[in-house]
Amino acid sequence: MNKFGLSFNHQGTHHPIPAHPVIHDITFLWTLLALCGAFLLMMKESVNSSYFWSINQASQQFSPELLASITDMGNGVVTGSLLVIILCFKPAWILRAILAAIICLVVTHLLKSYFDASRPAALLTQINIIGDARHSKSFPSGHTATIFLLAGIVFLSSKRRLSRVFFVSLATIVGLSRIAVGAHWPIDVALGAIIGWSSIYVAAYLCRESLLPKNTRLLILSALLLLLGSLSLINKNEFPHQPIVDSLQKLYLVSAALCLYISYMFNQRSSKVLFHNA
Repeated sequence: MNKFGLSFNHQGTHHPIPAHPVIHDITFLWTLLALCGAFLLMMKESVNSSYFWSINQASQQFSPELLASITDMGNGVVTGSLLVIILCFKPAWILRAILAAIICLVVTHLLKSYFDASRPAALLTQINIIGDARHSKSFPSGHTATIFLLAGIVFLSSKRRLSRVFFVSLATIVGLSRIAVGAHWPIDVALGAIIGWSSIYVAAYLCRESLLPKNTRLLILSALLLLLGSLSLINKNEFPHQPIVDSLQKLYLVSAALCLYISYMFNQRSSKVLFHNA
């Protein structure tokens, strides 16, 4: 049976399946420790400033379109679209992913509002800025928190080393790109990564891995996709001079919709096969 069929037509869809042993995932915890170490290092102002200048100035060697496309992968619309695709294969993680997203969103926005830290563009001149220049609510980086949340979901839900390495590497590159485009300080990125990475760990600890009824799963993912599409239309594009960013956002949304549709079709076919064999 195809992976879609396996994921959406698992036996015992109305019963929880054993929880993933996230508490004992030492690699995940070592990664969190490394992120905390990076954050502590960046708390020294001279180190934070030095790393910012090094990364931001080096970014001039890359095309603005490439950097904008990479950094926009931390945008909630893009990350959410990728999450829908992942959850089509990992439906038992739907509730955990939603809880983690809520935790990540609340913590990030509370800290942004509380500290209201100035962004690099408000304090420095002659820096490389790609996209709109922003001046406030720098700490922590929301884009980094979002992409590390996605990477954490893949890390804990998958046993494939290649998948883990790929998504952690992707999250790291997206985080660094926030410095490259002049939107954040390194310390913002470090804390954002900690928040995103920790959110899924907390959610996995609080919420048992379980399969919802297949119609409920489809409804939740469809509602999430509709919300993401609405946000894409409402929110202002951070990179108005890089039209490729808008095009890629639409591509991610369409890909997620297509993946969800294929999942639904395989689910329907599998149900008919089971009905005829009964």
